[in-house]
Amino acid sequence: MTASAETCPSQQHVALELAGERLMLRADHSLSWPAGETLFVADTHFGKGGVFRRQGVNVPSGTTEADLGRLSAALNETGARRLVVLGDFVHAPPAGDEPWLARFARWRAGHGDVEIVVTRGNHDRVSALPADFDIDWHAGARYLEPFVCRHEPGVDPRGPVLAGHIHPVVRLAAAGERARCPVFWRRDDGLVLPAFCGFAGGAHVTPAAGDRVFLVAEGEVIEARLA
Repeated sequence: MTASAETCPSQQHVALELAGERLMLRADHSLSWPAGETLFVADTHFGKGGVFRRQGVNVPSGTTEADLGRLSAALNETGARRLVVLGDFVHAPPAGDEPWLARFARWRAGHGDVEIVVTRGNHDRVSALPADFDIDWHAGARYLEPFVCRHEPGVDPRGPVLAGHIHPVVRLAAAGERARCPVFWRRDDGLVLPAFCGFAGGAHVTPAAGDRVFLVAEGEVIEARLA
């Protein structure tokens, strides 16, 4: 499915009401819930670059450092006291000497007052991470009234689901030009977040009638008209 930008001006953050709560869709791919002092992100895939390099694929280093910097900025800007990662916190079980583990430990020490909750995703095949990461892991969904936090989208009778997993993108088409753009995808059952990882692909999605999509590009968020 293709989309075209609405005529409304783009913004760094766009407000969305869900279950009577005001959420902020942020251009850094995070979702802020001001009343809950909570920041949501999906699919951080920490260590992904290292996995590729171990397999002989030459990919740029420094992606974890960049993602942690974006995460710090988002926490500072929103004042969130809780960070919820909606699955795929890691890309693969880490080796004990992987550089990203030390980087994350230093980052965690600088945000010791932030509660971190992770709902396990399909990539989170992790038996244990260092204790100083201080992460509250959940094998299934975590209910933060009125939201159900989990990795994969779907219906939950308790309330709207906040999820990731899909890495949603849509195609843009105009005057013969085409592009792919990550989106926040508002569905009947909740909201799907774009991948937070800066080294992540995306899957083209086909929103249903009545769905809404919010494009994220060049530091801005804008609602799009589906074609």
